[in-house]
Amino acid sequence: MGVRGPVPKPTVVEIMEGRPGHRAINSREPQPRVTVPRCPEHLDDLAKKEWKRLAPVLLRMRVITEADGMSLANLCQTWSTLVKAQAKLNEMGILYKTPSGYIMQSPLLPIVNQCMDQITKLSREFGLTPASRSRIQAGAIGGSDPMEDSLCG
Repeated sequence: MGVRGPVPKPTVVEIMEGRPGHRAINSREPQPRVTVPRCPEHLDDLAKKEWKRLAPVLLRMRVITEADGMSLANLCQTWSTLVKAQAKLNEMGILYKTPSGYIMQSPLLPIVNQCMDQITKLSREFGLTPASRSRIQAGAIGGSDPMEDSLCG
């Protein structure tokens, strides 16, 4: 069974909102270094291209840390899957006729919809939607070269 209740707000957001519940602040909240993690080798070419596009944006926004590599990789790979599935759906059409004569929706349609949902959820985590940006407190950039070894090559 998973953790119950709503996802907790980051400490900085709770402080900015004035902590209406007056609960104690988590003074031991982990603070990963603001930097772009290394791009995973398992990403396909389109996902690596998306990583190269998003990494500098997220760094300028100061919302990416060394701990965010898996989430960014998931976002980029899901984007790649969406693009490929949508291209195939555009080619084949939304509906098709079965050998028995029934008209059915393409099996690609649920794949496209699932990818869109996942991309939206992951984009919110990084503040890549207009509404989510208004709720994020960006961290400060530290270190000498935060882009070091981070872009897929």
